[in-house]
Amino acid sequence: MLAIDGSMDAPRKCDVLIAGAGPAGLATALYLQKRRPELAGRVVALDKAAHPRFKVCAGGLIPKTLLALDELGIALDVPAVDIVNGEARTEVGDVDLSRGDVLCRVVRRDQFDAMLARQARDAGLEIVEHCRVLDVVQEGGLPRVETDRGPFEARVLIGADGSGSRVRRAVFGSAKDAVGRALMIDMPVNPETAREFVEHRYVFDFRCVSGGISGYCWSFPCVIDGRPHLNLGIYDQLPRRDRGIAGEQALMLSELRKAFPQLPLDGLERRTLNWHAFPIRWFQRADRYSVDNVVLAGDAAGVDPLMGEGISCAFEHGKHAAAAVSRFLEGDAQALNKYDEHLHRGSIGRKLAILGFAARNFYGRQHRAFFRIASLSRRAQEIGVDWYNGAAHVDELPPAALLTRWARAVLFGGSVR
Repeated sequence: MLAIDGSMDAPRKCDVLIAGAGPAGLATALYLQKRRPELAGRVVALDKAAHPRFKVCAGGLIPKTLLALDELGIALDVPAVDIVNGEARTEVGDVDLSRGDVLCRVVRRDQFDAMLARQARDAGLEIVEHCRVLDVVQEGGLPRVETDRGPFEARVLIGADGSGSRVRRAVFGSAKDAVGRALMIDMPVNPETAREFVEHRYVFDFRCVSGGISGYCWSFPCVIDGRPHLNLGIYDQLPRRDRGIAGEQALMLSELRKAFPQLPLDGLERRTLNWHAFPIRWFQRADRYSVDNVVLAGDAAGVDPLMGEGISCAFEHGKHAAAAVSRFLEGDAQALNKYDEHLHRGSIGRKLAILGFAARNFYGRQHRAFFRIASLSRRAQEIGVDWYNGAAHVDELPPAALLTRWARAVLFGGSVR
């Protein structure tokens, strides 16, 4: 980038540069600072906005995320609605997802992300806000990031800049075949009559699969500026390109209205109701997550294909990225490649691969059969909910141990936990 006098700007240098100050980038910084406190002042995060900033997201923190916060010593000090009951509506019947304890806590992402940013700053992270990544190049083996606020150079670059990641496009390629689409709206409600508030319940409605949507509709209770709302949305893992953006959008809005006929959603198409659309990149085993001194984390790497949940993935990626970066800075030249291997073959890779298999089947031609199978055993459902939520780290069990737990509970009537 040229300076005013026509010379090239000297890059700002640091040990670790993080593109994106959302949960993935901030979790990486928090875990790294916990492992290596001496890196305070030598880790820099870039963000195109400034905290607190609006983020289109349902804001559900599943137990896996809550465990990560505990591990980092971070108390959740933002408004949250605890969910203790849940249901999944399908074409073959409804499934009770309740487990007798917290299924998730629903927060607003602007507040949650700002809380993480405060924690990371207190631990020594520098966040450069209103700084947009323009390009990434490798110079002398070091990543150089061109931004609208000048160049940065680091020993390691973490691409945590979302589903539309500039880092991913510049270093890893721009394939879009694993990008889903979601629409979301917040609607004020009376908490004394809205079932989601009265029963502390969330709702997932999978009946839109028969309408051509590879996904589900949702309803979460939440609080915005002290006022009760329902966060409503619809996720399509595989939007069909032959429908075009307008056709896909019209279908999604129609299916969202069908899922919640009791709510005043007739103004969606006319845009008299304020809704937001956003992409969700999901995990693919064929992708790479490390090239030279650059790694991807969070939405930039890819999240849960089945439900599109990304916050727990962000913390899990951040934890393992921090461990790999720490080892790399200590002289382990293969540490970043090992991070890539873990995202493919470690516990998170296995989990996301299974969820990819589930998405292909629950959203495929034989979806009724798979939903019917899933509804047969209450104990299997309880194990599935615990595994998906990462309750007590069940999702990290080796496959043989998980199968043993399933057999003991489902076949022999043993305890689920």
